[in-house]
Amino acid sequence: MGYHILVLAGGSGTRLWPLSRAAVPKHLLPLDASGHTLLRETVERLLTLSPSIKIVTAASQADVCRRTLRGLPLGDDAVIAEPEPRGTGPALGLANRWILAGDPEAIVSSVHADSHVEDNLAYCAAVLAAAGWAASTRGLATVGVTPTYPSTGLGYVALTGAPRLADPWQAPPGSDVSTALLEAAAAVPAFPAAGFVEKPALEVARAYLAGARHLWNTGLFAWPAAVFDEELTAADPGLAGRVAAAAEKRRQGDEAAASAIYSGIEPVAVDTLVFERTRRLTVVRGWFSWSDLGTFADLHMARGRAGEADPGGNITEGDVIAVEARNSLVLARGGRPVAVVGVDGLAVVDTPDALLVTPLSQSQRVRQVVERLRAEGRCDLL
Repeated sequence: MGYHILVLAGGSGTRLWPLSRAAVPKHLLPLDASGHTLLRETVERLLTLSPSIKIVTAASQADVCRRTLRGLPLGDDAVIAEPEPRGTGPALGLANRWILAGDPEAIVSSVHADSHVEDNLAYCAAVLAAAGWAASTRGLATVGVTPTYPSTGLGYVALTGAPRLADPWQAPPGSDVSTALLEAAAAVPAFPAAGFVEKPALEVARAYLAGARHLWNTGLFAWPAAVFDEELTAADPGLAGRVAAAAEKRRQGDEAAASAIYSGIEPVAVDTLVFERTRRLTVVRGWFSWSDLGTFADLHMARGRAGEADPGGNITEGDVIAVEARNSLVLARGGRPVAVVGVDGLAVVDTPDALLVTPLSQSQRVRQVVERLRAEGRCDLL
């Protein structure tokens, strides 16, 4: 039994336009002062858990993912590329099939490449705890984190029952997990899941925050490879059959046939396809600070917690002149000075070919700009 980690590195991050584009999505951007991409930071963090890490991405992003990870101790086959983007459900089904063929007893964790994490030890302990519960229950597991504000842009998972603690999980063969990390994982509480809620209304989100029985759904999952295959087949036999056939054609070296089969799959997220349907799901409560950096408001908040804000609460980057500005995010990446005067709570993002100005409170709506550009055929800006 080996322990394998899949890193989902797809999507385009439409709410972070004009920084995030189809060719350079969120996980391939340097979004903090380190200058490192979110993908590289994620993989470096996970190498403390297992050397078997695979990047699951679109074929169009495979080469840039490899370049981003150059120099890290990953295998030549570290990137598993979808023939065509079909959502996280088929993508993880394809990657899971690839692992299952070589390791029928595998335990698998799935994480996203584009999350911001401020406590690496607590994050890794939660990922490992979910894997331990998946292994011991022969079921599925997910990681939730306690909400810090009533978000209407994130999904939630509901808890039921009393918290449970596990015995320290013995690290699977091939992993190199420290004793301290194993003990930290054993201290992470777990609950049965009572259901998922996707992007609730504000009043509902406030009730979740007050009730303390709902966690943000981080999209961090774990499962035995054979169990995930069973759950996928039970959820959608036709989709599972196509995924299996595409994986087999790929193993035979027939990429054209694999692509033809895979392209017939309807796009679907793994949350709705598998995790919201299963009856054997454990939720572990992570204690790390987490953000999906889905909006410029999220980015402003995360960089502020990292100590990057000036005395007025501004996060600035590049040649910025801020006069009596407060609580704003000003990114000058367009090669020219950007001046803001007397503003409060704005996001100003300047790039060589586009400028965005929006209240941070409205930054969820940036995706509407992308939708407008797409409708107008302005693909050069996407």
